[in-house]
Amino acid sequence: MTTQKMTFGAISALACTLLPFVPLGASAQSSVQLYGVVDMGVSSYKGDGAGSRQMVTSGGNQASRLGFRGREDLGDGLVAGFDMESGINADTGTGQLSNTNNQASGNSGGGGLTFNRKSFIYLQSKQWGELRLGRDYTPAFWNTFLFDPFRVGVGASTHVLHGTTVTGFRASNSVGYFSPGCSGPSCPGFFYQGMAAFGENGAGPDRQDGNLYGLRVGYGGTNWNAAAAVTTTRNRIADDYTSMNIAASYLWNGHRFMALAAENRTGNRLAAVGNANRVRYWQLGAEWKVGNDSIPMSFMRLTRNDGASSSSQKYAVGYVHNLSKRTAIYGTYAYVDNRGKLNLPVASGAVNGPIPTAGGNASGFDIGMRHSF
Repeated sequence: MTTQKMTFGAISALACTLLPFVPLGASAQSSVQLYGVVDMGVSSYKGDGAGSRQMVTSGGNQASRLGFRGREDLGDGLVAGFDMESGINADTGTGQLSNTNNQASGNSGGGGLTFNRKSFIYLQSKQWGELRLGRDYTPAFWNTFLFDPFRVGVGASTHVLHGTTVTGFRASNSVGYFSPGCSGPSCPGFFYQGMAAFGENGAGPDRQDGNLYGLRVGYGGTNWNAAAAVTTTRNRIADDYTSMNIAASYLWNGHRFMALAAENRTGNRLAAVGNANRVRYWQLGAEWKVGNDSIPMSFMRLTRNDGASSSSQKYAVGYVHNLSKRTAIYGTYAYVDNRGKLNLPVASGAVNGPIPTAGGNASGFDIGMRHSF
């Protein structure tokens, strides 16, 4: 047997390599995690009077994303950490838009890697709750997401936003608070969440545009949970934008049933949405378990207070076959029945389907595969 001696330089190099991984003390354990989802599928959408569109899409079952999160245990029930998550168009390899001022003028960064989905730092206490600073989801968003069996893709009902979509999901420059015991939006027992965000404009009549205030309260039980939320974004031309909703779910023998009622409104009537200032909608949904698989299904009805008393109904059903804990294949079909002046497409966002003529119908399907890591 031969023995090799390590030089002083080798020892120094090894020490420098290992130093970042050595804990500073028993009460200061830290970790950093890389996580994400890659979801891609084939989609076909059509709308009356607008033809059809076939494409490879990203995010039919879960939104494709790449994230980094870290946390440090400071001791005595106190934790500090961060979460930075970037939305990805996995079909093209490009990044998604972010927003700097909670207004349409602040959209930026399309094509490059932006941490548009969330980018915040937090301080959490078991006794006092959690304080967040940065870009995060708004209180009203959580109910429309958590109580929708599809959440994303052609089956989701998030395309019913009225007046604006800039702060429909997230807000930049925010200060958020979660009550003790919460781990994000899901909490046991009584909970509450608050947020204030700022457009950070200069002087002038629009200086408060993009400022946002929101509140969410609810209760999480063993087999059921319920929550109500309201979020208002300041906008001088629209006379503010307000989203409010209430939702509940019940778990029975592994099957989850959901109900949601919501209203989105502006103070002024807007020509871009049929001279209306309010939409109201409700949705019933379910996730029916079949072994390790599931069948999501939903029905949504919307009414708008324009001159034609326009309305829309959306039906969606799908199947998710789990190949493992991380990988699944899925299929979803949806149909939209528009009435009056409404012309909602079957899907929204960057992969929206052809927009039908007023009162025309729309339909489409996603077939794809999702892998999380």
